[in-house]
Amino acid sequence: MFQQHGVRSLRSFRPLHQRPPPDLRDLTPLAPRPAPPAWPPRSEYGQYDIPTADVMINFKVGQPAESMLPLDEIRKAAAHKFAETDQLFLQYGFISGYPRFRRSLATFLSEWYKAPVEADNLFVTNGVTGGLGLYCMVYATAGETVFAEEPTYFLAKAIFADFGLNVVQIPMDPDGINIEALEAQLEAGNIPKFLYTIPTAHNPTGRTMSVAKRAKLVALGAQYGFHIIADEVYQLLTFPGVEAPPPLFTFDDTEDGVVISLGSFSKILAPALRLGWMEANPKILKKIFDCGTLDSSGGINPVIQGIVHSAIDLGIQAEYLTKTKQTLSDRYSALAAALTEHLPAGTTFEVPEGGYFVLVQLPEGTDSVAFNNFCQETDKKVMFLPGASFGASYGNFLRLSFSYYNAADMAVGAERLGKAITAFLSQ
Repeated sequence: MFQQHGVRSLRSFRPLHQRPPPDLRDLTPLAPRPAPPAWPPRSEYGQYDIPTADVMINFKVGQPAESMLPLDEIRKAAAHKFAETDQLFLQYGFISGYPRFRRSLATFLSEWYKAPVEADNLFVTNGVTGGLGLYCMVYATAGETVFAEEPTYFLAKAIFADFGLNVVQIPMDPDGINIEALEAQLEAGNIPKFLYTIPTAHNPTGRTMSVAKRAKLVALGAQYGFHIIADEVYQLLTFPGVEAPPPLFTFDDTEDGVVISLGSFSKILAPALRLGWMEANPKILKKIFDCGTLDSSGGINPVIQGIVHSAIDLGIQAEYLTKTKQTLSDRYSALAAALTEHLPAGTTFEVPEGGYFVLVQLPEGTDSVAFNNFCQETDKKVMFLPGASFGASYGNFLRLSFSYYNAADMAVGAERLGKAITAFLSQ
C-alpha cells in the first residue's frame, strides 16, 4: 500500500546503526545566523516599539507615556491585596465581578461621575474592547446593521467587522451626534441592532455630547427599540476645569434598559490591567451573565480586580487620576501651541475637551493617506493616523495623539508636520 503512493515500505528503512556514515564533504554548510537588529526593542512588554523623537514622532500612538505608567503604585496595591489570606481569591471568579470590588468601584464612580452608581448595575469586563466584544458575542448576529458616529473610533469598526456587522455612520455636530440625521434613518425604517457612541471627549474629535442630545438619544433608543453602547473610556479624562455631563446610563430610566455604558482602567490607571466595566440595567446584564463563555471561565481577571480594588480603597486610583488629567491637559496645551505656530495657512485643528487626541483638518481635497505616504517616503520623521479610517468623509483629516510624547518632543513633531504639509501641498 505504501509503495502504491510513492512511499517505500516500512521494511525498506534500516535502523540507524546499520546505515553507512554520511560523507561530510557532501554537506552544504549552514547559512550564518542573521545579525540581531541594529536597534532592538527597548522592552519585550509593549504592544509597539515606539521610536524616540530623533527617529520619528509617531503621533498615531494612543497610549500613555512610559513615564505615566504607575508601576510603584500597582506594586503597592498588589502587596496590599496579597496580604489577604483567603485562598479562594485564586478560585474561578464571580461572573460579574466579586461583590466587594463592584461596591468599591460603584462608590468611586459615584464620586467622580457626580451621579449615583449602583453595584448591581456593574459588570466587570476585559476593558472597553472586551466589553464591546462580549456584548456583540451575546447580543448581535452577523449581517445585522449597527450605527456609529462619523467619525468614530477606527478599531470599533474593526471589532464590528469581526462579528460580521454592517456599520452605518451618522454625521456629528460640534455637540455630538446629529440627531436629525439619526431620526431620518429611523423614520425610514432603518433600525440598528445598536448604536455605538463615544459621548465624552470623543475619539478622534475631542467633542462632548450635550445633555439635551444625551436625553434625546436615549429616548430614541427606547422609542425604536435599539440599544445604545456608550464607549466612555474618556468620561473621567476631561481636562481640569471642564466638567463632563453625566454618563449616558444616568439618562436611562426605561424599564428594561437601553444603554450600556463601557468604562476602563486602561486610560485612568494602566492598560496592561485589561480591566473595565459595563454599567447597564440588570435585565441587559443577565443575558451576558448567563452566557456559556463566562459560565466556563468564571469572572474576568479576578486577581486584577483584587489589585485594582486595593488601588481604589488605598486612594491610589483617585490620586493617579487627578495627576493624569493634569498631565494630559498640559500635553495638549503644549501641542496646541506648537501646532498654532507651525501649521501652514489653511490647516486647522479642533480643540478637544479632554481625552488623548487632536483632529487636524488639511485644506479641502487633500488626501491624508497620500500625505502620510509622502511623509514616510521622503523621511519627514513624523507619522499620524489618516482620517479616512474614522469615516469616508474625513479623507482630508488626520489624528494626532498628545498622550505619549513630552512637550519638547511634540513641538519637534508639530514643526516637522507643518513643514511636511507645506512641502506636500507645493508639489
